[in-house]
Amino acid sequence: MSAYLPLPSHADSDDAEKMSSRFLQSRGEIRRSWNSKLLIASFVVLASILLFTFDIIYINIPQNAITKAYSDSASSALESFISHLFPIGMPNRTDNWENENSKAMRNLMMCMQTDTCGENQTSIVLLSSMHFSNAIHGDVSGEDIWCAINSLAEMGYTAIFAPDNHELARAYRIYPDLVKIVIAEGEQTKKCFKDPTCIKTPTHPLGIPAWKMLSFHFWTGSSNPLGNKWTLSPENYGAMDPHGNSVENVYLGYSIERACLKTSFVPSEERPKQVYVLAKYAEFFGGNNYAYPNQTFVPPADEPSLDDLKIVAGVRYTADGSEVPKAIHDLGALNKEAFYEQLGKSRALIGIGRPVLSPSPYDAMCMGVPFINPIMGFDSNKPEDRTKWSTQHDGLKYQNPPYVYHVKKGDNEGFWQAVKEAVEHPIERYIFPEMTMDALKRRVAATVEKDWRSMGAEVLKEREKSGEGEVGHSLLFYPGMLTNSVQLFEM
Repeated sequence: MSAYLPLPSHADSDDAEKMSSRFLQSRGEIRRSWNSKLLIASFVVLASILLFTFDIIYINIPQNAITKAYSDSASSALESFISHLFPIGMPNRTDNWENENSKAMRNLMMCMQTDTCGENQTSIVLLSSMHFSNAIHGDVSGEDIWCAINSLAEMGYTAIFAPDNHELARAYRIYPDLVKIVIAEGEQTKKCFKDPTCIKTPTHPLGIPAWKMLSFHFWTGSSNPLGNKWTLSPENYGAMDPHGNSVENVYLGYSIERACLKTSFVPSEERPKQVYVLAKYAEFFGGNNYAYPNQTFVPPADEPSLDDLKIVAGVRYTADGSEVPKAIHDLGALNKEAFYEQLGKSRALIGIGRPVLSPSPYDAMCMGVPFINPIMGFDSNKPEDRTKWSTQHDGLKYQNPPYVYHVKKGDNEGFWQAVKEAVEHPIERYIFPEMTMDALKRRVAATVEKDWRSMGAEVLKEREKSGEGEVGHSLLFYPGMLTNSVQLFEM
């Protein structure tokens, strides 16, 4: 018996040959095979049409348009990514140091990815001091602080703010190879050298190399464990005292040019008969550092050129009860704009001993106002030897009339003679060459680009040879100094 049951005939007559289910199954497979082939063929045709159409479109679109589309898309994606890495919480404000850091790093990352960085932009300078960050949000800071920030920005360097050593160490770890130098307060630098989480050591390779750390120091002497050559000064102390303790300090300085030139120059014939006393606090009119303890500030009657002379000052009072001489017209505490206004229409600026090394005498001369500089100490055997002088402003002790008049402490007659000469001999604007912005930028650039690493290596060798200096793992150097010095001084 057949394994397959006969099926009804598909022929016209009943006696036609019967077809088995195996035959029908075979015929169905053939049909399905042809259907599959037709489907594949249709797909191939459709794909060819699509590819042909795309090719025509692609050929008709300019190549630079396609490249630009890809570039714009990639740039947008990159910008979005970087914006998440460095968010700007307050885009319309410039008084927050964290905000400014994010702006700077966003610009730096974008320009590095797109190969569009400006000159010096890939060189980072870490500004690690509360004075720097305070200057950003409007606090009154020294001229040296503001000028350092401005000069770095104008030369294209990327400045990053770090108000303390914790922020400094964190910032350095993010981009160590891009950091050229660190500028910090002297005490802050010394603390970093003693902090194993701040300075670079064999056990902390991501710390800051000692040679990159420079100390901002307002006064004379060294304020860095590496010595005077790593100490930045606002005045040229080496020139002031060639035999002093600051000969090797780096003269960074500052500039009064921009701020001064914002104030209109008042011609001498339009100025009232007025002189201004440089005394921010009432207490400056007393104590050992007061230059004229017996001075009443009442002009002598036998000097016609001093008749009707008005002596003014803008004074703040403290709890010690100090008073201003009655002959001085006190204008009260003045902001910077009001001070500039009064100074600019005066005929002389009178120093009384304090504040020392104030930038105000430079401002005064830029406004056409000479300065009377008290000599607080001198060699009695060589009273005219200026190298032995100690003045209120030693940066000006080598200058002469009609710009600067020098009067010995307690010399009332010499005081009024200097006032008379200054009133009778007006000057035009004068800016010392080293106080211009261009001069400052040259000094800042030289400081940033100096080969500090090689200099540091020399110091290391000298100290190892002599056994002198701060040598120990808690500061700059550690056991096995020479063998490990390469690691210390690597980038």
